[in-house]
Amino acid sequence: MNKYLTIDVGGTNIKYAVMTEELEILDKGEVPTPYAGGLAEFEDTIAALYDRFSDMPVKAVCMSAPGKIDSVTGYFYTSGALKYISGVNLKDELKERIPVPFCVENDAKAAALAELWKGSMKGYDSGSVITLGTGIGGSVILNGKLVRGNTFAAGEFSGISSRWDQKYDRHVTWAGVSSTTGLVGRYAERIGKDVSEVNGRVFFEAANSGDETALEVLEEFCDTVVTGIVSLQLILDVQRFAFGGGISKQPLLMETIQRRLDELFDEIGAKLPATKPEVVACAFGNDANMIGALYHYLYELEKN
Repeated sequence: MNKYLTIDVGGTNIKYAVMTEELEILDKGEVPTPYAGGLAEFEDTIAALYDRFSDMPVKAVCMSAPGKIDSVTGYFYTSGALKYISGVNLKDELKERIPVPFCVENDAKAAALAELWKGSMKGYDSGSVITLGTGIGGSVILNGKLVRGNTFAAGEFSGISSRWDQKYDRHVTWAGVSSTTGLVGRYAERIGKDVSEVNGRVFFEAANSGDETALEVLEEFCDTVVTGIVSLQLILDVQRFAFGGGISKQPLLMETIQRRLDELFDEIGAKLPATKPEVVACAFGNDANMIGALYHYLYELEKN
């Protein structure tokens, strides 16, 4: 049975798991994402993970990471918070230290590949996977395949302007109003607390207990999410939107998004040249990016 080292690079931690093609996880854990030592320390960290499991041995190393990434060559045009990887071909950098095939895919696109393979998008011809977190991770699926775009930037939903009546301002974006960060920030402001005192768990504990302010903020938040869904649907005309990220596991969130979408289409659907899409939660949680990275290697690279 072949084994693969899958790695998910995040802003705080690097998660890893040794998986089989059947998604059996043989070992998993996480290490801190390095910053002080820059690219050299990052490469040391990834190489050390490979060395830890080299006696298994693993057939390939499959990574997901933030940024605009050429998923074939391994070149990072941008790299999110990890500025030291921008302009770097990570595959080339690691080839002397990792003597097995290495591949890397954008994290949001990896999550979409996981859902397309064995999750909420399995069997669907078209859809979009949207991850609600610090920002908004996005992806587009058409004709049963992930759309990467001309320069691997398709699905960068975070930067969509939330104000079309003014010049583009990178500070006034969909991520600002419809990310988890935007949600908890709005709630903290309403209850007079510092945003450092509020997170998704705190917010949904309040909302699920019937806190009126939390429920009011949730309604407003879901309206901005639904506005985004409708705007994307007018462009993409897909069957289904699947939401990931930690808060997507909250039934109250998904119920409210569905209700507000239904209400909008009941009100003006006949005047919209768009079909109401299905709205669901993603099937995979914290392992989605690693599963998608494995799919990318098995079905997009190895078999081509």
